[in-house]
Amino acid sequence: MLSTLMLVVSVAVGAQFFLGYWRALLAGMAAQPLSDKFFVAAGFQRASLQAQDFGKLLSLHRLMPDVKKAPNTVWRLRVHYSAVKMLGGLPAVGEWAQKEMAVCANCLAVLVDQRLLMNLACAAEARS
Repeated sequence: MLSTLMLVVSVAVGAQFFLGYWRALLAGMAAQPLSDKFFVAAGFQRASLQAQDFGKLLSLHRLMPDVKKAPNTVWRLRVHYSAVKMLGGLPAVGEWAQKEMAVCANCLAVLVDQRLLMNLACAAEARS
């Protein structure tokens, strides 16, 4: 009985640590500045990214070729966004869910910006 309780508690603490670590990674990524080229290419105004822009950003990410293999965190963002969107239907967490989905949209914007800059650098290198 004691060993089962220890297992359950350790799994719960490990899951809590993982979620805290993941949210810290997202917050760090979302805080990165976006280039002016991103706003021109994506058609967004500065400081206008919202949770609803996730789909448009995902389409932009899919349209751009991946010239340099980078770690693919987009599927993790999609899973997180979808899970938070499902939780957003609950009345107690609706406001938190909107904020969390906006963080996901900002993270995806950073990934799109990085891919755009890599593509532009590769195109400039190919021209010279």
